[in-house]
Amino acid sequence: MTGRPFQSPFAKPPGQGLSSSTVNVLWGFFNIVVGYALVCRVGDFGLRDTGDVLSCGAGALLIALFSARHFGRLHGGNQPEHP
Repeated sequence: MTGRPFQSPFAKPPGQGLSSSTVNVLWGFFNIVVGYALVCRVGDFGLRDTGDVLSCGAGALLIALFSARHFGRLHGGNQPEHP
């Protein structure tokens, strides 16, 4: 949405090369649709069930941390120091 290229599975090499901003918006929208389908339409997710909400939140946090470390490596983000 910022108009800048970013990684996507459709770039070369996949996940490291840059894709156009349009491809990234479409890829993000697809991910939201799949996420909605998995959380709200598959199985029995209860928004008022603390266990369901904590599990979904923990999954979102873990994938966000993984993505931050992966894409930080490609964009000069903070990296752990190596001895």
